[in-house]
Amino acid sequence: MSIAFVSLAQDDYFVMWDEKIVGHLRFAMDECTTRTRNDLLNIEIPRSACNAHKKTRRSKCSDPKWLSKAQDHMLDFERQHAGKNIVGKLYRLCFDASKREDGTYDIYDEDARAYAKAYNDSLDLQKHGGKINLPKHLHENIPAGCQSLLG
Repeated sequence: MSIAFVSLAQDDYFVMWDEKIVGHLRFAMDECTTRTRNDLLNIEIPRSACNAHKKTRRSKCSDPKWLSKAQDHMLDFERQHAGKNIVGKLYRLCFDASKREDGTYDIYDEDARAYAKAYNDSLDLQKHGGKINLPKHLHENIPAGCQSLLG
């Protein structure tokens, strides 16, 4: 499945259908690309969606400033660049830490496992922000420009 030509695999997403919004976008010549506008013109709105007026509650832990925070995160190009660089670095460090002298790999090596978990965190960091958890003794192997991403 994809939305806006981006894969949604393994991501959580929420779809809200509002005829007022979609109806406006169908005919907004200046706000959509030609392809998007054509896609919108071909959409058939499910009848159940037109009649569904279920009220929902906002989560108690929702942040009213989530949009501005998301925009700030996406526009912090220096952090995005560092995040991109640390992904490859952590992958390589995990690989190197797990390799034994005899050429075999020890997937249970503590440092290799720490790098693997940090690698996984680094992938989430690019989408959601936050910090990468990595034991302090391993910080020295991370480039100076990426140190600010470590927690």
